[in-house]
Order: sequence, then structure tokens, then C-alpha cells
Amino acid sequence: MGDDEYSLAEYGILGRVIHTPGHSAGSICVLLDSGEVYVGDMAMQAWFLRWSPGLPVLVEDMSLVVQSWKKLIRMGAKRVYPAHGSDFPVEVIQKEILAFESRKGLADI
Repeated sequence: MGDDEYSLAEYGILGRVIHTPGHSAGSICVLLDSGEVYVGDMAMQAWFLRWSPGLPVLVEDMSLVVQSWKKLIRMGAKRVYPAHGSDFPVEVIQKEILAFESRKGLADI
């Protein structure tokens, strides 16, 4: 695994810890082999300024959030478990990424 990943196999967990900067420089997520991803504040639902599921409201760098999400999606993320609110399918995040990139003129990058 790369420097930004840590396997949880030695603890009997089929998954890994992934460095996902954007919300904060040290943000991490736990991605299980099943596709469930525990993301803390990398996604939100039913919290301050965010009443539907999606990308976080409070971030250090939204472009890094998007890059981190793209990495998680490439790695097999399917179901999102945020720190605030109920879980939801990763397709919600994919749509938000497209909307963000459209607003920034980055859709083809």
C-alpha cells in the first residue's frame, strides 16, 4: 500500500485507512472491501447548512475534497457513512462532484 493508505487486515478488518485531505489536511476515511466508506466530515447530511446528503459545507480546500472523493470512488466506495446524518449511496457524491466541476469549469479534467 502507498504512504497514504494503511491496511486494517492485521486487526481482522477487511479494509484500509485512506488519507483524504480537503476537509482538513489530516482527514482520513476508512474504506472497507465491501465498499462501505466511513468518511467523518468528508460528507454530510442533516447538519448545519446541509439538509440533504452531499459534500461537506466546511472545508479547507474543496478541490482537495473532490480529488479525495475521486480517489475513494476509484478504490471502490459504494455506500457513504458521514459523521453527521444517515448513510447514502456514493452516487450522491458523484453528482455533487459533477456540479462542483461544472461551476468551476473543470468537468473534463
